[in-house]
Amino acid sequence: MNPTTPVFILGSGRSGTFQMIKLLEAINNIEAHHEYLFENILKTSVLYRMGMADKKDVKSLLNSTHAAALHYSNAIYWVDSSNALPWIVEPLHELFPHARFIHLLRDGRKVVSSFYNKFVKVIYDDHSVDIVKAWLADPARKVEPPAEKKYWRPFPIKDERFVAEFSAFDRFQRLCYYWQDCNLWIKDALNHVPVNQKITLHLEDVVSKPDVLEQFLAVFEVTYDERFMDLLKRPVNVHIPKNFPFTATQYAQFNAIAGNAMQVFGYDTREEYQVEY
Repeated sequence: MNPTTPVFILGSGRSGTFQMIKLLEAINNIEAHHEYLFENILKTSVLYRMGMADKKDVKSLLNSTHAAALHYSNAIYWVDSSNALPWIVEPLHELFPHARFIHLLRDGRKVVSSFYNKFVKVIYDDHSVDIVKAWLADPARKVEPPAEKKYWRPFPIKDERFVAEFSAFDRFQRLCYYWQDCNLWIKDALNHVPVNQKITLHLEDVVSKPDVLEQFLAVFEVTYDERFMDLLKRPVNVHIPKNFPFTATQYAQFNAIAGNAMQVFGYDTREEYQVEY
């Protein structure tokens, strides 16, 4: 039996998944990947989320990617920290029943603000959304969009919440939908994973509270050391921290779409936030 244990760090984009990989790369016997073979995984994951790919399709792709990588790994732990994985936790767990899962949360206001202001062409831009809408309306006649990440984020389907409103959402509202959908899917899927194989942590706590970082490191049987906290003091992919406060309209939109999820995950939507590192 391959001794390598897979660990999947699950979260939306802009939630610290890359930051955690930079930390893990500094530790021996861990093979750490950020968004392993990302675009093909993301496309299949989103199709599965929207009922357009079945579990067999997902497992076939995972066998040729993650399972193959695990087979050849010499590390004790093999890690994929990725926002492509939230919608395929169930097939991941079935394929890797001994895998460990870390749900990494970040305040939805910060995630939405970061995507909205800094990554305009990466997620839910109007042009890409229109292309996907046209394809979803007539997949037999339209060319399926390629596996570029700008196309592949979920749309609500059937009788789900927001399905009627989504077509009128602007990009900001789509991002609010994305944050809550991603994290609620992770939460629901992890209900089927044994307690000793999962943990949910807030990024804000991991980077500021030694006892919470200790919980994260314990997943990898690593003893806490202050140097690990030092590595987390500043995000590795932010050069100049900048706050982009919501307008009153945006606050109302965010709370209408993601407010319930914020409460589920223990965030206080009454408090305005500042970007602080």
